Amino acid sequence: MTDLTERYGRKRAVPRWVLPLVAVVGISLGVAWAAWTAWDDVPPYQSEVFGYEVQGEDLTTITINVYRSEDVALECEVYAQAESKAIVGETVVEVPASPRNTRVTAEIITEHRATTAVIRTCEPA
Repeated sequence: MTDLTERYGRKRAVPRWVLPLVAVVGISLGVAWAAWTAWDDVPPYQSEVFGYEVQGEDLTTITINVYRSEDVALECEVYAQAESKAIVGETVVEVPASPRNTRVTAEIITEHRATTAVIRTCEPA
């Protein structure tokens, strides 16, 4: 019986430097992506609905949390929706300038009974 390596030749293995090179390139790309996402333009403020309460057929209250990294006054547009998703009331909530996080409650006068309250936008005043 003949030796197969003599008959067909031996397949060359991957050079030793290839795997470390692939690892270095992969790690470099990961670090570059992480840095790019960390330095993305993040607004100096964010807002979220903390809660809402339907007071009756014509009134809904909404409480919003405002998180800020800068001392800036904001105007937040909020609205109330009915079960049909129709907007039944809206108002603008003025959030005074403050270097801290703030919680603000506002009343939304509604045309019909609302089922939820939502923030549309929060922009600098």
